[in-house]
Amino acid sequence: MDYKIVISKDAIHDVASTKKHILNAFQYREYAENFSSNIKKAIQELKIFPKAYKNTGFTIEGLDIYYKPQGTYLIFYVVDNMTVTIIRVLKDRMNWQSILKRMKKINR
Repeated sequence: MDYKIVISKDAIHDVASTKKHILNAFQYREYAENFSSNIKKAIQELKIFPKAYKNTGFTIEGLDIYYKPQGTYLIFYVVDNMTVTIIRVLKDRMNWQSILKRMKKINR
């Protein structure tokens, strides 16, 4: 049975702002579209065995936060029953630990 995928407002903003940055900084529409497409594909792959990926050691709303690498980005998510909620999509070199620590709740 597949898990349901839900994407938080923060994660949607992360992807949109990265795509916008690629367009503004590099003026390379194909790269921006590929970035967005690859992230969406990686997120959909979490429908099966989402807990197979690494646990960050952090929690939010009592749920363990996991992450899945996608290129140079990390997809952060929680699993609650049969629902995977994507909470952030961040560049791997960002101080993501600090960002996750500051999160108090999932921005649904």
